[in-house]
Amino acid sequence: MSSKVIVFDFDKTLTDKDTLFGFYRIVASNDRLFLIKRIFLLAAGVFYKAGLINNNTLKRLGIFLFLKDRTRHVLEAAAERYAKQIKLNDIYFNHYQKAEGKKWIVSASPEIYLKYLFPDDYVAGTTFTYRGDKVNGLKVNMFGGEKRKYLNGKGINRISEFYTDSLTDKPLMDIAQKVFILKDGDITIYKD
Repeated sequence: MSSKVIVFDFDKTLTDKDTLFGFYRIVASNDRLFLIKRIFLLAAGVFYKAGLINNNTLKRLGIFLFLKDRTRHVLEAAAERYAKQIKLNDIYFNHYQKAEGKKWIVSASPEIYLKYLFPDDYVAGTTFTYRGDKVNGLKVNMFGGEKRKYLNGKGINRISEFYTDSLTDKPLMDIAQKVFILKDGDITIYKD
């Protein structure tokens, strides 16, 4: 196999939209307070966009509202079902599938459903903590610098190509030879 390392973000890179809330919906849609929790999360999203809370806080809040105290079995079953519903985009079909080298998907999306969507690929995503068998918090938010830290821990200090939709991935951009920025399905070469 080639020593070329190609890294892809997931949401809005290999998909056209964010997938996290869809997972919350699959897991917690039967919760009678679901709509109220959704409004609360949307409000927190506004605080995040305004810079009043950080991404870790937003992610912890989502876990608390929609996943806390769900069993590992419930989450795994929901993740497997949800992975079958996620629609991959043209970037996946025209770039990811055709890429030659060691391909990684490194995403802030939960690894629990990414591993079902890409069972034969290298995947790293956000993970949860458990108390006994029940979710109780955020273990690793695979966001920003955590992505680089994770890959460095796997011995990857240089990336041949990196595909992302967000400048929050600058830590990975810094170690990539080529960077492709995606917006609405269009690719722009950011670094060549």
